Amino acid sequence: MSHLTVAAHTLGCKVNQCDTDAVLARLAGIGCNIGNFNESADVYIINTCTVTHASDKKSRQIVRRAKKQNPNSFVAICGCMAKNDPHVAHELGVDFIFDARNPNDFIDEIVKRRTNKVPISQRIIIKNRTRAFVKIQDGCNRFCSYCIVPYVRGNPISRPITDIVTEIESHIENGVQEIVLTGIQVASYGEDFNSTNHQTLPLDNDMNENLPSLIDKISKISSLRRMRLSSIEPHAINSDFVNTVANSATLCDHFHLSLQSGCDATLDRMNRRYTTAEYTTAIEQLRNIRPNAAFTTDIIVGFPGETDDEFNRSLDFVRKMGFSRIHVFEYSPRQGTPAANFENQIHDRIKTERSKKMRDLSIVMQQEFFLKQIGTTQHVLFETQKLGKWHGHTSNYCPVAISSDANLTNSIHKVAITGYDNNGLIGTI
Repeated sequence: MSHLTVAAHTLGCKVNQCDTDAVLARLAGIGCNIGNFNESADVYIINTCTVTHASDKKSRQIVRRAKKQNPNSFVAICGCMAKNDPHVAHELGVDFIFDARNPNDFIDEIVKRRTNKVPISQRIIIKNRTRAFVKIQDGCNRFCSYCIVPYVRGNPISRPITDIVTEIESHIENGVQEIVLTGIQVASYGEDFNSTNHQTLPLDNDMNENLPSLIDKISKISSLRRMRLSSIEPHAINSDFVNTVANSATLCDHFHLSLQSGCDATLDRMNRRYTTAEYTTAIEQLRNIRPNAAFTTDIIVGFPGETDDEFNRSLDFVRKMGFSRIHVFEYSPRQGTPAANFENQIHDRIKTERSKKMRDLSIVMQQEFFLKQIGTTQHVLFETQKLGKWHGHTSNYCPVAISSDANLTNSIHKVAITGYDNNGLIGTI
């Protein structure tokens, strides 16, 4: 048993994936084999999500699958569902529950299960990967009325810029072409550096840092080809941010700008702290400097009290914004959040109907955005080859497929966009 096989499954956001990668790197550092979750393993780790009831259900299903694959395995859970409902461990017969952001107790437990103990490595090493996600902060203090995340993740804590840059440089050394900056509340990066409770303050001048200054410093890494933001909030789009975007040669033309509703009354009940007019201004500022940028967003339908008129206002606003893609969610009440106790909860049937209308609009808007790309030349980062086609993404995150006899893996090429289909853009080098 000197070489335990460990397998992990991550649900939810990219922050969870970053946390899982860090835990697996430490386990590899003590001599564990990292296996496939769909196969038998000695230890299973499930990084759970609790954003919706569907997320909870999926997390439970994954735990049960692990138990079924190897009834004698050691099953550990972490993540937001594990934090929000620790009793789930007993319910599902889980052996260990831990915080993936501080996994020392779990690592100690695994060390005990090995006979050949070796030093633990802290370094995350990623090889043969085109894109790497780098967590720049964790936690949230916005307290949207529907969201459980601030209660389970805690207040925002930003990573020192020096640590972030060092990690990015290690990814680049291992061949990564594109870095994605991710976090629970990316827009809040650096806001906590002035807090007397911040425990990770570096010895340099990070006290004065924020998201624009982070982007600026990363943009100056000469060997970096691309940088992308996972998601930002409208309040982040100020003159400082816009100027930084305008001056960055590596920041991609894709902004996931969270909306949630296109109706001011609904936004107010959600405690989103901005209006549709302010959101429009944010979009316009970015479009002025990045005319071909793709804007994607999240929309919640069926929020408590959402009338037919409010939903139609939201639908109209989304159409007006010209998004390239919309992630649509049916409102899911989370116990412990204010919205769970709001009056006028919406029937599931109505949520489903509204969800379909919003998703249908998303399909139309995506096709319209694809159509605008025809006749342009795009820089495409190629990632995989499937069914004789090379597949990659443009800077504005449109999927592209081309035919080529060359090996295009993990390389960036100019592509003339000639058309599109249901899967994305079509072009030629």
